Amino acid sequence: MLLIIPTIPIQHSNCDAEITAAHEGRARDIYSLDPVERARLLRKENAKALHIEFRDCEAWEAHSIEVIRQLREAVDIPIEVSLGHMPVSGESLEGLLSAGCNRLFLPLGADLHRFYELYAIYGRKIVPTLRPADANKSLLEEFQKKHIDRIGIELSQPDVLSHDGIDWQHLEHLVVRAKALSIRITALHGVSGYPDLERLQGLGVALDSLVLCRALNENKFPCQMIWRELEEEFALEIHPATNLWSNPLEGVPHI
Repeated sequence: MLLIIPTIPIQHSNCDAEITAAHEGRARDIYSLDPVERARLLRKENAKALHIEFRDCEAWEAHSIEVIRQLREAVDIPIEVSLGHMPVSGESLEGLLSAGCNRLFLPLGADLHRFYELYAIYGRKIVPTLRPADANKSLLEEFQKKHIDRIGIELSQPDVLSHDGIDWQHLEHLVVRAKALSIRITALHGVSGYPDLERLQGLGVALDSLVLCRALNENKFPCQMIWRELEEEFALEIHPATNLWSNPLEGVPHI
């Protein structure tokens, strides 16, 4: 089964993605744009990991690192971050990892030699991001020789939902090659709904995780509207028995 990893995109200190509520016009009454509260909600929806994207600043800036620290205090699941640019120095990555990031995805087009240098220091916490057509056989074999066992594959630009927008031909060949070389794949974005998800699931075990944002927020998958109905019911109760934004892990040590 694919592990679905929800994305929290952050711009101007707020979530840059609004969840579609069960009833039109109620989203702002139910769903906070505070990243920490969004993280708590996603955890309550049984997210096993979170993916963070900073859209108007670098992930290693002081404010971004403070947001990551707050997220780590709020939820007990791994947090990974997509970098918008390559860091000038390793100190930038040190700050992110110290703040609680479990995995950092390098941007598309990152220099491979620089990636190898960072991988030699930080190991599996650093993941290269490629397009399906770029992850050819020779590159994967080179990764295997350097003991790199995970890659990120960008299926489309973030938050672009278009039918037939995925390069299925190259992706299918990539998954077969990756399985033979014991390399795991995290796919990012590009999925417009359940048919795409089902097809990805059928490609094989090498593709084991999928980062999603807009499709999840717009309820493109079966049964999501049940969540939205229940969340609305709890959030709009006059005397809610369960506060949607309360932290169920308050006072509990986190891993």
